[in-house]
This record gives sequence, C-alpha cells and structure tokens, in this order.
Amino acid sequence: MNKSHDYDKILRRLTTILHRLYEGESLSVTELAKEFNVSTKTIQRDFNERLIRFPIEKSGRRWRMQPGFSIEKVQDLDNLLTLEILETIARGIGGGFASRSEKLFSKLKNRSETPIRSYVSFEDISKEGELFKLIEKAIVDKRVITFCYHDKKRKVDPYRIVNFEGYWYLLAKEHEGVVKKFYIKEIKSVEILEYRFLPDDTLKSRLDSALNAWFDPNSEPFTLHLLAKKSIVKYLRRRPLSPTQTVIAEHVNGDIELELKATSTQEALMLLKGWIPDLAVLSPKYVKEAFEKELKKALSFQTGHDAF
Repeated sequence: MNKSHDYDKILRRLTTILHRLYEGESLSVTELAKEFNVSTKTIQRDFNERLIRFPIEKSGRRWRMQPGFSIEKVQDLDNLLTLEILETIARGIGGGFASRSEKLFSKLKNRSETPIRSYVSFEDISKEGELFKLIEKAIVDKRVITFCYHDKKRKVDPYRIVNFEGYWYLLAKEHEGVVKKFYIKEIKSVEILEYRFLPDDTLKSRLDSALNAWFDPNSEPFTLHLLAKKSIVKYLRRRPLSPTQTVIAEHVNGDIELELKATSTQEALMLLKGWIPDLAVLSPKYVKEAFEKELKKALSFQTGHDAF
C-alpha cells in the first residue's frame, strides 16, 4: 500500500473541499462521496476530524463555512469599487504581496474585467514585509523597539504605520519624549524588547487628524480658517480636507468658509498648495503670510523661466 499516494489524495480532497466552502458553497456528504469515489464515512471523517479546526458548521444535511468566513463573490457596485481600490493598492505595494492578493481578488470578482479603475500610487514595500510584521507586532503588543536609523540607534514606543502620499512611515515616540516620523525603508535591524509602554491617548487622537507627512505630533493643534471658492465646494463636501473639517459659513455667491485643525505652518502649506488658486487662508495671520510668501516665490520662479 502506497501511504504517500493516499496522503496526496486526502490532501487534494481536503483542499478542494475547503476551497469550495470558502467560496460560499454548502456541501453534501453524499455528493462529495460520489465525486471523490470514497465512502460517506470517509467524508464524515473529513468534516468531523480532519477539518475540525476550520470555521465550518453543519446546516441540515450540508456543511458550510460559518457566517463571516466565506469569501463569496460580490455583485453590488459599492463592493466592486472597494475591491478595485484595494487591488490597486496591492499592485502598488508590489512583490509577493501583490501576487498573493491578486489570487484572492480574482476569487471575489464575478468577471475578469471591471469598468472600475482606481489610480492610487503606493511605493513598493514588498522587500520590507518582515519589517512590517515586526513593527506591527510591537504596536499591537505595545512593546518598545530599537532599530538603526540614519546610522543612529533609536529606542522608541511605536504607535502607527501610516501612508502619506504613497510613502510609508512609522510614527513613534522616542524615549526623550519627542514623537518622530521614520521612513520605513530606512529603518534597519529592528528588535522588539521585552517591556511594554503605556500609549498616550492624546497623541493617538492627534495622529488620527494628521493632514500629511509634515504634521508635527509634538505641537498643540491650531485652528486653520479657510475660504473655498464655489468651484471646489462640491469636492470638499465629497471628501473633506481633514476629519476635523467643519463648514462654518456659506456665502451667497456659493463660496464657503471652513475650519480644520493643523499642527504646523508647513503642514498647512502643503495642504493648501494642492488647491491653488481656489483656497485662501483667512487665519491665523502667520499661516496667511507664509502662504502669500510661497505664492510669490512660485510666481517669481515661473516668470523667471518663461524663456525656456
């Protein structure tokens, strides 16, 4: 008797059964026995012993995945849009992550082609997979980590892995009390230490409101008062500039005034530059002046190179 061959047959059968269960099918012991040319007792043993650790359940005379575990194909537009965005992000990350994700997304979609496309660009971090896992574990377990960054050893409390404009950063508090952003690809030799840290809830809340990579987590947020032209109001309503955005006034001509929180002048300027010339600063005065200075520099640079 070739035991190796028997094990191969069992493995192929179990893999096929699991695949179909995860796709949302409900399976009959009798039908499976006929399909695989084995006894019903063998199939019952598959479910009751070999697959007992998987989230499966018996419903009447059929077996299925427990609610929430099956990967059923989706039909509605909202789900297709969500999948397309996630798939685009996965492709941008690249490497093995992208190829593994592609197989999963293909199972979830009803057709190979969809009219929905999401143009989101993320840097390829496939080579940093193990690094991500280590840092993620430390964040979840609230453990202090050490690593080498720009030829200097750091000891930090890790709070978040975030993506700004397609680039990945670690947000962490150094043991001197200063919170910093560390570019993921330049972090080397991560080590998780045995002792834990107590997260700062105020800091966590501040991180949630960051506008871009230039935010300053060590500064108290201030209120940024802006005037938006009518031409961009619909876009700001669809996707607010910040989770803290609030419309405080609506003008007769369709313009609106809004407020949001920022932590530094540079963070505010980087946000404003993307909306020139349809967004103006009303206050604070120092941000308004800094923005005007940036606009003059940009105009000077442009006019000085018109000949080219």
